[in-house]
Amino acid sequence: MNIIDKLIKSWWVILSFIPFVNGAGFIYIGSKHNNRNWIIEGVIYEIPWFFYILYAGIYGFPKLFAFNQTSVVSLFAELLMFVGIVRSFWVAIKLWNVYDNKEKYAQNPTELNNPTEAKENNKFSTGASCCLCLALIFFIFAIIAIL
Repeated sequence: MNIIDKLIKSWWVILSFIPFVNGAGFIYIGSKHNNRNWIIEGVIYEIPWFFYILYAGIYGFPKLFAFNQTSVVSLFAELLMFVGIVRSFWVAIKLWNVYDNKEKYAQNPTELNNPTEAKENNKFSTGASCCLCLALIFFIFAIIAIL
C-alpha cells in the first residue's frame, strides 16, 4: 500500500486536533477494527469535555488554555487532548504496519478454532496496561470533578 492510501485511511487522526470531539477518532477506528480498548479510550478522551460543558452550564465557560483555578477542568481536558493527539499518531503508525502486512495480522481458520494459540501469536494487542491507564485517567477525572 502506498503512502497516499495510508494517509487517506488515517483521516480519523484529524479529529484528535478538534476540541470537544477529539475522542471520536478513536471511537471510529475502534469500531472499524473491532477493538474495544480503542472505543473505551475514545470515550475517556471525551469525558473531560463533558465535564467542561457541564461546568460551563453551571458557572459559565472557563477560558481555554488559561492557567487559573476556575479552569482546572479545561486544563485537564486540554492535557488529555494532547495525549490523544500523540496517541492517535502512534496508533495510526501501528496501523500502517498492519495495512502493509495484512496476511500477518489476518486470522486463519485454525486460529478461530484455537483462540488461545491465536492470542499468543497476536503481537498487535495492547494488553491490560492500556485499560489500566484508561481506568487511572477516569479516576483522576472523577476526583477533579468532585473537587
